[in-house]
Amino acid sequence: MLNRLASTALAASLMLTAAIATAPAADVNMRVLGWYGNQKQSTDVERPFWKNLDAATKGQFSANFRTVDEIGLKGFESLRTLQSGAFDVVSFQISFVGGEAPVLMGVDIPGVAFDFDEQRKVVDAYRPVMEANLSEKFGGKLLAVWPFPFQILYCKNAMTSLDDLKGQKVRVAGNLSSELVKQLGGAAVTLAGPEVYQALMQGVVDCGVTGSQYGNSNGWYEVTKSLDTAPIGGTGVVLHVARKGFWEKLTPAQQATLTAQMKELETKLWAMAVEGHEDGIRCNTGEKPCDGKLGKMSLVKLTDADKSRIQTILKDNVIPIWLKDCEAANPTCKADWAKTVGAVTGIKF
Repeated sequence: MLNRLASTALAASLMLTAAIATAPAADVNMRVLGWYGNQKQSTDVERPFWKNLDAATKGQFSANFRTVDEIGLKGFESLRTLQSGAFDVVSFQISFVGGEAPVLMGVDIPGVAFDFDEQRKVVDAYRPVMEANLSEKFGGKLLAVWPFPFQILYCKNAMTSLDDLKGQKVRVAGNLSSELVKQLGGAAVTLAGPEVYQALMQGVVDCGVTGSQYGNSNGWYEVTKSLDTAPIGGTGVVLHVARKGFWEKLTPAQQATLTAQMKELETKLWAMAVEGHEDGIRCNTGEKPCDGKLGKMSLVKLTDADKSRIQTILKDNVIPIWLKDCEAANPTCKADWAKTVGAVTGIKF
């Protein structure tokens, strides 16, 4: 597998080098690997950002951008390309690389944040921990952090609270979400996103966890009744990371320029997450304005009782599972998380 990764990265590097040779010269030509290209975040924000970087920086930087699926890599391989030298900047969703980078998962544990304001506080608090881990373990420089919309519950049955998950088969996409569902009395089922519609229709699962927009665009509202806003699956945090060898060759002025540009990209993607989450909820429940498809689902808002229950499960069950892997990778993991994320969320253990 490593040989395949190296070959793919080399081919991508040669392809990008050829593109650079025919493009107008900028002071710094960057090779950028983006996340999956079938997302609005990629098509509407990230791809235009990299395309216009030359003009935005007045010729200081230009970028040759490819998405992970365009070059035939799997999501879990993205972080490994950082050290291959094929790309100068790589982006990836943390949950896809949690096995080799468990420290990073500390920013996206499902149920730690219940809204985007809280998620922003979590990211800001934990950012120095991620920066240190990426630098020391992976030779990276963190440039940007942003979330997808919260992963919430689509259920076939009428729901009033998370108590109604008892005995239900629930599609999840990660082991921490699986444990949360289990402790709520449900049975976790792992399915790929494209398989869920039919699984809901045929009764293979009773509920599915995904973002409000993804579920809407894929018709989940057609085969479910209740939309529960409890964040069972976190927000799918994405990182943009530069290779240290590339970053350290930049002048201080160039570093400042690129940092400012990446901050603008991060701000736009945060705004898209908030707007997309709200739009998806409106669409699924038949409210306007709606950029998607109008459904007729009933909205189940998170209650204080459900919030308290999730926090208890986090402390007693979910966080300990993550800590086991994280402390194996970094002995100070528990202390680092407690004084950052734990401090801003009030979660103590």
